[in-house]
Amino acid sequence: MPDREPERRCQNERTAATIARLLEATMTAIVELGYSRATVREICARAGVSQGGLFRHFPTRKDLLVATLAEIHNRQIEAMAEVAWKADPHAAIARMRDVINSPDTTVWLELCLAARTDPELRDGVRPLLAQHHETLRRVAEQHPGFAALSPESQAIWLDIAERVFQAEALWHQMTPPPDLGEAKLEALIALLNILAKSDVR
Repeated sequence: MPDREPERRCQNERTAATIARLLEATMTAIVELGYSRATVREICARAGVSQGGLFRHFPTRKDLLVATLAEIHNRQIEAMAEVAWKADPHAAIARMRDVINSPDTTVWLELCLAARTDPELRDGVRPLLAQHHETLRRVAEQHPGFAALSPESQAIWLDIAERVFQAEALWHQMTPPPDLGEAKLEALIALLNILAKSDVR
């Protein structure tokens, strides 16, 4: 009986490549056209995949969008983990800002906004949002100052930092940003110290 392992491996590689093209096409379509105009037809044209091919991997458009968010989550966390907080807290927060300020975040925010009024999409997005926030918290815990905070203060700092950087990612595309990047980073580091003092009873 012939060994079919190489054939299966080639098929798996083709499947992975097709899925990667679809996810990348979804991201670029949303960045360039917005959520509503990033149709299945548009995504397929960009990926070079038939609509039937798309639906073999993703039964619905919602499934494709949720998979796209999962891919963005994985990329962002991997990129943030490249910088060790213990070596340079300033560089680590700067890395967090740069990652969240990427075009990927535009896709993330557009899909979150769409999910607000789309119950089916919202059900798919909510677990990813919770996973994303928890993973960000674990990355931030590499910073000794953050790790020493109470859970409540950790939640406060992480929420502030994440919202600041997400707002930048959105609004910097609309208006020229003020030159406050370094000052914001120093303010966020200072906030860690303030929260640490408030935790002392």
